[in-house]
Amino acid sequence: NTIEEPPRIKGGDTILVTFTPIQKTAPTPEEKKQMPIPGQKIFILDQFGALVLPDAGRIILAGLDEEEAAARLGAEPVFEELIVKVKLLPVEKELKAFGYQLFTRGPESFAPATDIPIPADYIVGPGDTVLLQLFGKQNVEYELVITRDGLLLFPDIGPIPVAGLKFSQLQRRIHSRVQRQFIGVKASVTLGRLRSIRVFVLGDVKRPGSYTVSGLSTLTNALFASGGIKKVGSLRDIQLKRRGKIISRMDLYDLLLRGDTRADVRLLPGDVIFVPPIRRTAAIAGWVRRPAIYELKNEITVGDLITMAGGLLPDAFPQAAQIKRILANGERTLLDVDLTQREFRKVTLHDGDVVRIASALDRVEHMVTLSGHVQRPGDYQWKPGMRLTDLVSSTSALMPEVDARYLLVKRENPINRHIELLSTNLEVALENPEGRANIRLQPRDEVRVFDIHSDRSAVIAPLLDRIPAQSSPNSPVPEVSVIGTVHHPGRYPLSSNMKVSDLLRAAGGLTDRAYTLEAELTRFRIVDGKKREQSRWALNIADLLTNDESPTNIALTSYDQINVRRVPQWDEVGSIEIIGEARFPGHYLIARGERLSHVLKRAGGLTDQAYPRGVVFIRESVREREQEQLDQLTLQLERDIVSVVAQGEEFGVDKRAALAEARLLLDRIRETKAVGRMVIKLDAILQREEAFDITVEPGDKLIVRRQPQSVTVIGEVYHPTSHLVQENLRRNDLIQLSGGITDRGNKRAIYVLHVDGSVSPPRGKRGGNIKMRPGDTVVVPLKVERISK
Repeated sequence: NTIEEPPRIKGGDTILVTFTPIQKTAPTPEEKKQMPIPGQKIFILDQFGALVLPDAGRIILAGLDEEEAAARLGAEPVFEELIVKVKLLPVEKELKAFGYQLFTRGPESFAPATDIPIPADYIVGPGDTVLLQLFGKQNVEYELVITRDGLLLFPDIGPIPVAGLKFSQLQRRIHSRVQRQFIGVKASVTLGRLRSIRVFVLGDVKRPGSYTVSGLSTLTNALFASGGIKKVGSLRDIQLKRRGKIISRMDLYDLLLRGDTRADVRLLPGDVIFVPPIRRTAAIAGWVRRPAIYELKNEITVGDLITMAGGLLPDAFPQAAQIKRILANGERTLLDVDLTQREFRKVTLHDGDVVRIASALDRVEHMVTLSGHVQRPGDYQWKPGMRLTDLVSSTSALMPEVDARYLLVKRENPINRHIELLSTNLEVALENPEGRANIRLQPRDEVRVFDIHSDRSAVIAPLLDRIPAQSSPNSPVPEVSVIGTVHHPGRYPLSSNMKVSDLLRAAGGLTDRAYTLEAELTRFRIVDGKKREQSRWALNIADLLTNDESPTNIALTSYDQINVRRVPQWDEVGSIEIIGEARFPGHYLIARGERLSHVLKRAGGLTDQAYPRGVVFIRESVREREQEQLDQLTLQLERDIVSVVAQGEEFGVDKRAALAEARLLLDRIRETKAVGRMVIKLDAILQREEAFDITVEPGDKLIVRRQPQSVTVIGEVYHPTSHLVQENLRRNDLIQLSGGITDRGNKRAIYVLHVDGSVSPPRGKRGGNIKMRPGDTVVVPLKVERISK
């Protein structure tokens, strides 16, 4: 299997970009309007490989592959809620016929200039205005128009025949007549307003017909006036006819390719410009300077066509050129030509041939790439005998916090194009340049240097995922892994002669939690080609940390896995917070199995104002369980409400009212958040009663309040309020002090919520004799009538 490098995006490429909302449900029409751009769209990059998007600006994608381009676009804040995918489309640029773009501009842009000096070869005729100035003995100015008979009516001299004369001849004739007719007088002759002439533009032009143009107009001016030449018209045989004879032929390629205007002759009245149909053509595409369809005239070889196209681009690959040709029998054929050979450049062109010039490969040979945690990443020239330290000559080439103990080299096998992953120790290579660690580099090697913080799996895992396609029964995937208390657990490539210590260095070394007395090595092997078995060894890695020659430092094989366990009871247990009336409130680190009494002792005990009976003890694990129960209660109540609603109109007014109250209760339950309070007997704990002393957990919170002086009565009494604590007051006494129970109160359900969080439930007639203590609360609930479903 050959592993091909993904294609890289370059200027002028066509890409398909797909934007998918991250949300699982389909976007609403309103959400679609708010999306930056449509879900799928085709873009053509500019010459620099940049993509211009609304709300995102100009984004350079040149040099990236499809996945990298998608990641680059997805990094834009405007696309953070979208999944971006990029597909490079193999769209070839359209070949256009060369030269016809000359006529895309309006004819007024190509009108002849009328304010320039009159050319000496201009042919004067009827309608031209001659400006004369006599000076010397006489100073007179005349503005004379040549008559239809071609005469110039000169005052005091008479008619002078001038039609058909060149402007220079006109000047000499007038000077001669003035010298003969006048003594001591000289003449200055020029032309004023020029006549208009009528010409015909016919053949394959966009608007054939008769046109009135300036007397200074040339053949191209008339062509522009007619809208230009059609795509089926010839640019290379434009004929100028006068009195039925062809007096000139113009090849526009001379003008376009060489700037030669000699064939662009000036027009005379009655001239006919004729554009015949195009004849032989050949196209050239690919890596030439002007890819296009060219009309052939005297060009007969492939070399002539390349010359017309401006020559080959520097990155062209002429050895792999091709000619697509239509044979006389109508079949198509393909010819391979090596344009570096002279005989192939002399291959004769046929009408309709398409010559395609391939590009040189994007691969750059004789170079190596350095990337990662280095000062100057990039491509560097490869030289024979080049070693790692020639690329990284010292630690000054590395960035701070680099991990020089592990370095990865991606290499491409020049024979089968498979990739190989090598690793080495850069520190050892720099210390001993002649040693085995200073590996010899090959062309196109990619050297990656890691830092001590970043996750290496993001770089190594994609490379390892490509290797299984190269495996076989006799060549298993060269991969090993390490888990547990190392800095960078994960999968790593198996290098030649790789040992346990090499894998641990690749993983960034052991953390401070590592249990070095015993690690576990798991190895897989195929037994008789029938099944795969596991075997395990215990490794004492404490020895190999200082001695690479340790017997524990065994050589690794494919799929080996090392598990470095954690030191027992290493976990940081966490802390407990004491708030309120403690001598030293605050956060206290706790040990596994530590009791609350011990933590209180470390906090200096309670103050004189503390009320041990009224402490609040909150535990996170209790809060989570309470929240689960609240969620289950909410779910059950929702089901009950749905069951009642499903009865439709069968239930009466009372049930409707109950249903409304149930929904209100459901909303209140949803708003209720579990607290996680535990009822503890702190006074018993302070008296060292072991049965009440609890083991603290990370995140516990103890709130010690001051001793209150009142008890409270709430619920269905006429005057809910608080009362000072008195020795002889009981529950019913407090209810009477609050005005007694209302008609809506449920006498049988009265309960007492004690300050420590415990509850005294209703106890019939003797329940009213419950002794009240500071901070306790008497609750008189509302009567509730049960309504059957």
